[in-house]
Amino acid sequence: MGTDKALLEVGGRTLLLRAVDLVREAGGDPIVIGPPRPPAALGGARQADEAWGAAGQGGPLPALRHGLALCGAGQAALALACDVPLVPASFLRFLVGAVPGWDAVVPRVAGDMHVLTAAYDPAACLAVLDRALARGTRAVHAVLGDLRVRFLDAEAIAPYGGAAILLNVNTPAEKEQAESALRERGR
Repeated sequence: MGTDKALLEVGGRTLLLRAVDLVREAGGDPIVIGPPRPPAALGGARQADEAWGAAGQGGPLPALRHGLALCGAGQAALALACDVPLVPASFLRFLVGAVPGWDAVVPRVAGDMHVLTAAYDPAACLAVLDRALARGTRAVHAVLGDLRVRFLDAEAIAPYGGAAILLNVNTPAEKEQAESALRERGR
């Protein structure tokens, strides 16, 4: 996109603020894992940038591991990339509620695993992620085989808007597609 996607405006708000507000709407306490940002850009969310060099610059797996370590014990943690603005709060609540009995709940639609729009059990995942990081692994997909994962197919996602809710804004065309969908929803 040629710019910091988190600060890209979609439908009149930045992708980051949309994600923060969405997590709150779903009942969560958002923690932003990313490079240091001014407080206004965070919408009141906690910023976990103290280890960004190690967590974020090393790829998604170190960032996920850092975020899971910051979550409270005994609760599911939601990973939500800021560039998926069409996910409804009801789907996020569903993800978190589906974690008991699983290490992770991950949407898998048309062969794509949406590991950063997923829910995790930090207690079950941290040791697995640590071992993977020690081996030099940086991709979240690479550790799923070591976790008990409930994959959600298109049928499971259908009540929440189907595969369209997982639109990832990576191009100007996808940005326009997201803005159009948000206008239709009045959001």
